[in-house]
Amino acid sequence: MRQKTLQLLLFICVLLLSPVVVANDIMDVDEITPGMKGYGKTVFSGKKIEVFHVEILGVLKNWEARSDMILIKMSGGPLSRTGIISGMSGSPVYVENKLIGAVSHGWSFAKEAIAGVTPIHAMLNVLNIESEIENSTLVNGEKVWSVPAKAQDPDVVNRLLLHDTLFKNGLTANVDTQNPFTIDLVPIHTPLMVSGFDNRSLRRSSQLFNEFGWFPFQVNREESSTAADLQDFTPGASVAVEIIRGDLSASVIGTLTYREGDDILAFGHPFVQVGTTSLPMSTAHVYTILACQSGSVKMAVPEKIIGSIRQDRRPAIAGKIGTYTQMIPCQAEIKGALDSTYNFEIVHDRLLTPNLFQMAVESALLATENSIGEKLMDLKLDIEISERPDPITIQNVFFDPGPSWFQIHNIIQPIAALMSNEFKPVTIQSIKLSAHILDAESTASIENIRVNKKWVAPGDDVLLHVRVKPYKQEDHFLPVTVKIPESVSPGSTIRVTVCDASQSELLEMNCAPGQLIPRNFEQLVHSIENGKSNQDIMVRVQLNKKGLTYRGEDFPSLPNSLLNIMALSNQSGVMSLQSDIVKHIETKWLITGSDSINLFVENER
Repeated sequence: MRQKTLQLLLFICVLLLSPVVVANDIMDVDEITPGMKGYGKTVFSGKKIEVFHVEILGVLKNWEARSDMILIKMSGGPLSRTGIISGMSGSPVYVENKLIGAVSHGWSFAKEAIAGVTPIHAMLNVLNIESEIENSTLVNGEKVWSVPAKAQDPDVVNRLLLHDTLFKNGLTANVDTQNPFTIDLVPIHTPLMVSGFDNRSLRRSSQLFNEFGWFPFQVNREESSTAADLQDFTPGASVAVEIIRGDLSASVIGTLTYREGDDILAFGHPFVQVGTTSLPMSTAHVYTILACQSGSVKMAVPEKIIGSIRQDRRPAIAGKIGTYTQMIPCQAEIKGALDSTYNFEIVHDRLLTPNLFQMAVESALLATENSIGEKLMDLKLDIEISERPDPITIQNVFFDPGPSWFQIHNIIQPIAALMSNEFKPVTIQSIKLSAHILDAESTASIENIRVNKKWVAPGDDVLLHVRVKPYKQEDHFLPVTVKIPESVSPGSTIRVTVCDASQSELLEMNCAPGQLIPRNFEQLVHSIENGKSNQDIMVRVQLNKKGLTYRGEDFPSLPNSLLNIMALSNQSGVMSLQSDIVKHIETKWLITGSDSINLFVENER
């Protein structure tokens, strides 16, 4: 009998300690009325889960399509001096010891800790999503949820008026002057804890952060050697979504709302709202609360990775403990006044990966090289992807006139092109960028063109001398010979253009726009790897001979009969092609500028 009693007590203890929430422990929105009292759970310091007080102000009905928003006033702990704290997103709220939802929304510059709570039933739906049939959708840039106050319960509106949380519309002829108020709520800003990043790079990324509702904050990242205690990972605990790890790190901090076995829900609002995803999830340690008038924030750092975030939806993020995601190993090698190498990992995401890699490389350059003054950058990017034996390699030289480092966007853009391509899924295995900083004196501009004759005949060789002006040096004359095709029309005009790589690309877009549109994955890779070098002088001889381009392939020498048939084809993908002879002159400088001259084809005698 004694043994059975002990077994029963042990079973009760297991139930009390278990993070599982059963149906009887959840309260539906329809059961909630203004004036109810309850409590919430969150971490204000360290890893200790603390309780704060909650008073229900009311429920906003149909806040979004088929969803409501619970309004609460919070008190206790530091909330009287801090107001709503960034990092509280996901803090579970209980009434009559039943879970009603997660703290998720608030008012900007609010005097009191008035918050919106995402109902738990909406969050639980995220756990039921079948990732195989869900399409990924990016979050809308509009982050403010508004609803006319007139459409809500008058008791709720009066309570909000007492707390000065209604926004008064500008009165117009179409606005009810008796009730011109709207209720505006925004998702609580999510702290983005970064380490190793230059502030200038963070400022340039502020537009991206604002779109996602992230609040960047510099902290010192120290890797913990202790194993994560999952027994303490219960509702109210801090949770981190890691997007960069290593010499540079970045993590978004929130709060755990719900745990059922290894399944978790957090935040009460989206991370980015990409739908089905795979992002590293870890526990987090809160150092302190920084109280600010513009918005208080939890200063926290991620600890050990314990699983992955699998769903990123409007009501919540959902993850699973014990399932892990592969991040992309990255390296930025900087050679210049100082030689430095940065190793880090980035999440594999078509939206985040290119932006985060650019931000990391910018910070590495700013930390290693001077940001003032003109400079050249010899950039080489190696991208290893699955099912391809050799890496995709892009290399070019760029000129930077000042403290921007914006030119690295030109060589990092291929990462976005590969990950967002329409032809096949791409898994990136690794990314390596080598940046060699050169003397800005290695530049030259195109001054003019001189030809040995302006009247030409079919089959003639024309000698061009291109005059270039290197920086702080004497002029140089570079020769190039162009052969006039036999097929040119007598009496026609030939335009010769000498230009830099960027100008040549613009001319190519005008002459053969279809040529620059890849029609399969191999064409995409070819266009990425075979970009024109900024150190080459491009010589383009525009002829009056025309052709067609079809699905990315050029047909420059079609007979007139076939040309007419194809031009009148009832099939799409057929575009005009302006025939050009293109040559390039390799130089030791970065070339800028352009110039043109006309040649005249003699009439037949």
